[in-house]
This record gives sequence, C-alpha cells and structure tokens, in this order.
Amino acid sequence: MKIIIVDDDESLRLHLSKALNRRGHYSLAVSNGNEAIIKLRNEPFDAAVIDIQMMGKDGFQVLQELKEIHPQLIGVMLTGHGSISSAVEATKLGAYDYLTKPCDISELETVLKKGFHGVIRAMKPFKEIYHGIVGKSTEIKNIIRIINKVKDSPLPALICGETGVGKELAARALHYDSKRSKHQFVAINCASLKTDLLENEFFGHVKGAFTGATEVKDGIVKIADKGTLFIDEIADMNPSIQASLLRFIEIGTFRPIGSLKECKVDVRIIAAVNRSIEKEVEEKKFRHDLYYRLNVCRIDISPLRERKEDIPLLLDYFLASKISADNSKITITPDARKLLTSCSWLGNVRELFHVMERATLALEDNPTITADIIKSVLPVQKTPYSKSLSGISLDSVEKVSILDNLKINNWNVTRTAKILGIDRRTLQRKIARYGLRE
Repeated sequence: MKIIIVDDDESLRLHLSKALNRRGHYSLAVSNGNEAIIKLRNEPFDAAVIDIQMMGKDGFQVLQELKEIHPQLIGVMLTGHGSISSAVEATKLGAYDYLTKPCDISELETVLKKGFHGVIRAMKPFKEIYHGIVGKSTEIKNIIRIINKVKDSPLPALICGETGVGKELAARALHYDSKRSKHQFVAINCASLKTDLLENEFFGHVKGAFTGATEVKDGIVKIADKGTLFIDEIADMNPSIQASLLRFIEIGTFRPIGSLKECKVDVRIIAAVNRSIEKEVEEKKFRHDLYYRLNVCRIDISPLRERKEDIPLLLDYFLASKISADNSKITITPDARKLLTSCSWLGNVRELFHVMERATLALEDNPTITADIIKSVLPVQKTPYSKSLSGISLDSVEKVSILDNLKINNWNVTRTAKILGIDRRTLQRKIARYGLRE
C-alpha cells in the first residue's frame, strides 16, 4: 500500500512512516495539509493517515481536499482521547475510521488493510473505469481511444472542456498509462497564481536573482523532468510567459530567473482550457504560434448534460467510494436518480459529486438518499436545457451559473467556490471579469 502520513508532530509521523515501511508498505510523511495536497496531486496514494488537530488546515479540511482529488482514498484520522466526537464527525465527512493517539502500529495496519480491501471489492464491478475516467458513452469511449493512441507521444497535448468535466483526470490518464508514469506528474493552475509569480513558478530562480531570493528555487519545469507538466487554464497565462513557454516547447531548454545558463529537461506538456481557445487566439489574448504548438494531440471533453447516460454509472461509482469501517453502504432511490439525471449540471461531474457529498452529509439514521434530500441540497433547481444552449457563448453560461450560485449562497464567495469546484481566488477573478455585484 502507498500511504501518506499528515501530522505536525515530527517524531510521531516519522515513527509511523518507518514502522509502516518496515512492514512492506511505501509511506511518505509530511507536516501539513498543503504538502499532502501537492504530493497527492503529483503521486497516487491508497491511504492517508491524518492528525485532526494541526496548525493551519485542520484534519477535516485536509481530508475533504484529499478526497476531492482521490475519492477512493482511505482516510484514517488520528485523535487525542478528548476529541473522539470530532473523529466521529470526520467519518461523516468521508473518513474510513479513526484511532486515538498514541496508536498501535499493528492496529493502524489492520485498519488500513481492511479499508484497502474494501475499496478493491467495491470497485470490482466497475469495468468501465480507465484511470479514474468513468463512463460508457460514445464520447468517453472516444476520449479513452485518443488517450491510448497518443499517451506515449512526446508532443504536447491540449485538453478542452468546461469546468468540472474531468480535464485533469484525462491528463493523469495520459501520464500514468504512459512510459513516463514512473516519473513526476506536476500540475499548475494559471488562474490561481498572480501573473508576476508565474515565471518564477515555471522556471525557478538562482540565489540573488531578486530581493528576497536567498536560495536557489527549482521551477516546476525542472521538477517535472522526464515526467509530465499539466498546465490548467492556460488561457489565463500572461503573454510574456506564453512566449517563454513556446521557446521551451520548441527547444527543450530554459533559463531560471537571474541565470545565464541554459537548462535542458525532457518534459511532456499537457495544457487544458475551459473556454474557446480559438476565440482567445482570434481576440489576440493568446499567442497563435503557441496555440498551434499545443493543438497537436487534442482531446475535447463534452459537458455532462450532453452525455447523461454516464450519470447512473457516476452515481454508482461515487457511492461505491463511500466505504465505512463497518462496511455499511449508502443507497439511492430511483426517484433521486431520475432527478439527478434530469439536472443540467453546469459544473459537470465536479458539481454532481459535490451535490452527492452534501446529500450524504444530510443522511441521518436511514442510509438512503431520496429525491427530497437531493432537492434540499441542489444549489439551484435546474432542468435540462441542452437545446436552448444553441448560440449561447460559454462565457454567458458560466456568468449565469456563477451569479445564480452566489445568490443562493448569499454572496458567500468561499462556499460558492466550493460548490462550483474552483478555488476562491479563481472565483474572485471571474466575478471581477464579469462585473458581478451583490
């Protein structure tokens, strides 16, 4: 098993890591939630052992964010004797089980193995899964066919689709089913970083390159050497960085900030965009030469409303991931399935899973999700309108979705961002872009 341990108590996390490694597992110990999130984005893990009380993000936040990246992750929470009620609450949020500190290593291993085998059993019926991509529609089958065709190509790839359709999943499939799978998968979102930080993030800097550069920093291009670099929301990339990226793609070398020395690496670039890249090029917001370099291996992912036959399988897949320590299962009524299938899902698969998360939290004694529960957690009561979208721009649809969800959530930006499946800073940028006001 591959296990990540998240605890700000250095002696405890290192003790657990060494003990698990001695028992034949691969474990990695990190001191906080942010480190764990970065590691899980770049490397798949089967389980996470998480301390509830930590500085910064607490165990609840860490668990939720890790489960969003990897829904089948087995989360085991560590708690002091005085916070058992908190640990019980964590199981409602998706934790598999909890143990009190100091935990016995044999007991921890038993819990982890039980959870791991439970996930394997639950996922066995899902033959239509390809590296996390779930679906049986013609569109999904075509995406998998393209991935299999271009996965070992050194050429850049471009993945296009609305927010929440699974562009990063497709990128991960390209990486983990390729010859590069033993090396790093590094992801960056251009919309979540300030423009003046992007160049430093991409190419790093040398010591003394600017005020505050007290040590050498490797950029993600170097970190991803021999692996894959996934650039999400590339349309938000500053034109000057676009030029630097184009040069890197063409010659395979780069210069860290403040350095005169060229560095050569072997990195496959996969870019993703959630709006019309052709329109961005036409409006001179995106370099046409970079577009042509990226648009070689292209994957277009349809919105969920155009492939509703995938929804029942997605629901079953989600429910199968909800494995608890007592192996109890959550079920869903036919009426609830029908209601979920009728929704338009502007946030696509990500929004569907967020609604299901809220529905499971709303359960009390009866582990059955009903249509009434679904109605109570839907952010907006929606009806199918695929035909009415003809002639409407993606920006217009996005603007309406953001505005509706902001109103429903009383303009709470943090809560709205979570529902839409984007980070808070990205939502703030979109609010400013569309000129939305309370």
